[in-house]
Amino acid sequence: MIINPSAHTVIPRRNAFRKRSRIRRQQALSLPGGKPFFFAVSKIFCGAAVFLFLSSLWLGSSIHQVDAQISKVETQRDQLVNSNILMRAKKANMFSPETVGVMAGDQFAIHLPGAGQYKFLK
Repeated sequence: MIINPSAHTVIPRRNAFRKRSRIRRQQALSLPGGKPFFFAVSKIFCGAAVFLFLSSLWLGSSIHQVDAQISKVETQRDQLVNSNILMRAKKANMFSPETVGVMAGDQFAIHLPGAGQYKFLK
């Protein structure tokens, strides 16, 4: 403020230094592309973040589904391995000489003679 002693009036003036410092501050904080450019960039980054979040959720659920399918296939494989072991044991038992002899005797009436049922001819 400048006071004029002859007129007894007060003339308000703005501080020129304050205006210059505000301009300098605005220039120091101004962005190279301007506000619209950075709003657009921030929207793109927010959209990309949302997309990445949703895709990670989708991939996570897909991974859980694949894990469930893998565990199901592993249990089926274990069951098949066990049944294969049992079938091989049954096959080995069926083709043993004792079992073949009993089955041939039952089906074709072929029996090995017991002790004292045969004589050697000379």
